[in-house]
Amino acid sequence: MNLLLQFIAAFFGTISFAVIFEVPKKYYIYSGAIGAAGWMIYLFVLNTFNTPIIAIFVSSLILLYLSREISYKLKAPVTIFLLCGIFCLAPGLGLYKFTYAFFTNNEGGVSASSLAVTVLKSAIAISFGIAIGYELPPQFFYFYRKMNKKNKRLS
Repeated sequence: MNLLLQFIAAFFGTISFAVIFEVPKKYYIYSGAIGAAGWMIYLFVLNTFNTPIIAIFVSSLILLYLSREISYKLKAPVTIFLLCGIFCLAPGLGLYKFTYAFFTNNEGGVSASSLAVTVLKSAIAISFGIAIGYELPPQFFYFYRKMNKKNKRLS
């Protein structure tokens, strides 16, 4: 039941971000599905390997793959789906905790420097996942190949 609630929350949270980001309405469902899928992948990898950085890297890589597939299918920019989908993985809470610890000089809790390192690792994992995913050639994607076959038949 908890996973279902997290899926629904990720779906609607991603759609909410899509509204704020002014994504066209026809892409809301796709953006929400990609964001929710990314969150479920993150939870699965986190429970499997118990390492948040690996979970963030794998889920951002798969999010980019899904975003590129949908963008080829719908003939839309990849960034529409990627930025909305990656929203659930952004280390916002870690950044908040770091800022709070930094300005309150919290001696009894976790140090601000260790929180900063964790946030930085998360951001680097997201950027590496996206960078590696962008290096995949277009022929790797199903809808791209399908479009090319269709175009070749028409000509």
